[in-house]
Amino acid sequence: MRYLKIIFFILIFSNLSFSQIDRSNPPKSGPSPSIDLGNPRSFEMDNGMKVIVVENNKLPRAFANLDIDNYPDFEGDIKGVSSMLGAMMGNGTKNQLKDSYNEEVDYMGATLFLSASGGYVSSLKRYFPRVLEMMADGLINPLFTKSDFQKEKNVALEGIKSIEKDVQTIAGRVHSKLRYGSTHPYGEFETEESLNNISLKDVQNYYKKYAIPNNSFLTIVGDVKFDEIKPLIESLFGKWKKGKELNYKLPQTNNLDNIEINFVDMPNAVQSEIYVGNLMDISMTNPDFFALKLGNQILGGGASGRLFTNLREDKGFTYGSYSSASTSRYTGSFTASASVRNEVTDSAVNEIIKEIKLITEEGVTEEELSSVKEKYVGSFIMSTEQPSTIAGFATNIDKFNLASDFYETYLENFQSVTVDDVKRVLNKYLLGDNLRVMVVGKGQDILTSLEEMPYDIMYFDKNGEPTTKPDFSTPTGITVETVLNKYIEAIGGKEKVESVNAVSMLAEAEVQGMKLQMVSIQAKPNKMVQMMMMMGNTMMKMVFDGEKGAVSQQGMSSPLPESEIQELINSTLPFEELGWLNDSNVKFSSVDEEDGKTLHVLEVSKNSFVAYDAETGLKFKQTEMGEMPDGSKIPQSTYFDDYREINGVLFPYLVKTPIGPQSLDFNVVNISVNPQVSDSDFIIEE
Repeated sequence: MRYLKIIFFILIFSNLSFSQIDRSNPPKSGPSPSIDLGNPRSFEMDNGMKVIVVENNKLPRAFANLDIDNYPDFEGDIKGVSSMLGAMMGNGTKNQLKDSYNEEVDYMGATLFLSASGGYVSSLKRYFPRVLEMMADGLINPLFTKSDFQKEKNVALEGIKSIEKDVQTIAGRVHSKLRYGSTHPYGEFETEESLNNISLKDVQNYYKKYAIPNNSFLTIVGDVKFDEIKPLIESLFGKWKKGKELNYKLPQTNNLDNIEINFVDMPNAVQSEIYVGNLMDISMTNPDFFALKLGNQILGGGASGRLFTNLREDKGFTYGSYSSASTSRYTGSFTASASVRNEVTDSAVNEIIKEIKLITEEGVTEEELSSVKEKYVGSFIMSTEQPSTIAGFATNIDKFNLASDFYETYLENFQSVTVDDVKRVLNKYLLGDNLRVMVVGKGQDILTSLEEMPYDIMYFDKNGEPTTKPDFSTPTGITVETVLNKYIEAIGGKEKVESVNAVSMLAEAEVQGMKLQMVSIQAKPNKMVQMMMMMGNTMMKMVFDGEKGAVSQQGMSSPLPESEIQELINSTLPFEELGWLNDSNVKFSSVDEEDGKTLHVLEVSKNSFVAYDAETGLKFKQTEMGEMPDGSKIPQSTYFDDYREINGVLFPYLVKTPIGPQSLDFNVVNISVNPQVSDSDFIIEE
């Protein structure tokens, strides 16, 4: 049966607005505007905590931001302990239990957040002294209970499981591990093993070691008076005891000697994730900072960047390609990235490398440089209208050891950059002959073309461990016919399945406390109607009468895409597998692993993949691909479980559709086999 197709169309037909990009040429840069950054007042406490106060009485509100500026630390076998600490902080204190603590914050309409690296509070002026007191109490006297620890560990473990098939997450973490190394703080990531290694004692020890005031900056912004807030802060945070000086030596990082492709095979990938770049030794204190930022903006800083223009507008490879040049006190990095269609992966890699080499070798034009300068001027001036920005600037000067007039001369320094400066700096920091090319995608579709490129390929698994080239040969004895026949036999046998002429189903799910109902009727040879209802109202309805179809919502009706109509015309509802047996377009795709199951995956159309449990033969998952208005493709998977027998045929009674971090779980209330249906059940409303 075809389930939850309607959810896919909810995503496709959602009301989306897209602003038009203004590509008109901006005027040439004029003299740098004069920026008044004000005069934030600051002081340092006996325990080493530095406090910055910005008075602003435009609104009767105030906020405090705490930044614990510790050196990057390597967590190793207990990676995730800092995240666990952050999840547990702010859930009550030794002086106020969790429920009372959270209820009081809610009563004040305040925001309070604490973590291993700092915290944040915001409230109305009249509540600010109290919420600041609660912040200090939560920071200095955190309550770490066994029950909270186990709860947060379980949440973290579930989170790890949920991303095992997330191609972008895998690409990001493997890329970081390979460029920095597995013993570098920037190269490690949480695993089930590392999370299971963490004990409550580890969390408590981490807190004692790293939650220290002598590396901290507290920024207060809002409707406060310096002379009044200073003694309050000293009273509340003076109890925070100074910690030991931390000094962790970061492992050495190195760039590659030549351009190299690092490949990770993800059989479930519907598009390739590409990262191209190198490490850089540059911080904000370096005079090259300004030319680097402008040059990167021209290359890939937005929709007018060269990468975007080439890969999206000219080639149509992707819905966006960008680059970043991240400066750091420790190790900076340059990265160009794109998510592209499988069939153009090699071409996209070539174009990205070409654009990097072109901008480093030939530089930029006066017109391009003038345009990005205007962008920086505008965004900087707008940011200075926020008092929090001014406070942040004051913190940065101390934190990053910047010149005292760094921000006062900020625009002047950007405006003074020349095209020669940009060319020199990009040539220095963007290493066109030493790029690491990270590609994560479906190897069966893209690896052959990548192997034809003039670069060495190194293979890694999804944990960033070296491996061998994947074997894409189809296992002996597995064909489209064997997979489909095993499924048909598993649900009741061909004779029983062919005797089913129609199926009706009612299923229910809960969304934010409200009941969502789905009604589905499917009948031979290829008719269907699906409705999604909430509180008695039809949210969406999809109908196909055997020749044409439509989706209606909010009183508006839209015809089904031609590709979907053709697919339904050729279908053999209510069991599509019967038709797939004789469809030459259905192909064996791959053998996958998920949730401890070996899956045999069939490509039933260009945008539809169905996975069957190799052991039981039952359908495990179906993934539909759809193209969004911006050209991107989104996968929408539906999972099937809890099979039960109705009239000699098995049907799944649990149908789950993950949507972002949540899951829409439909529990079947009733299934009727061979109910009375007629053409009137499949009328398309005009």
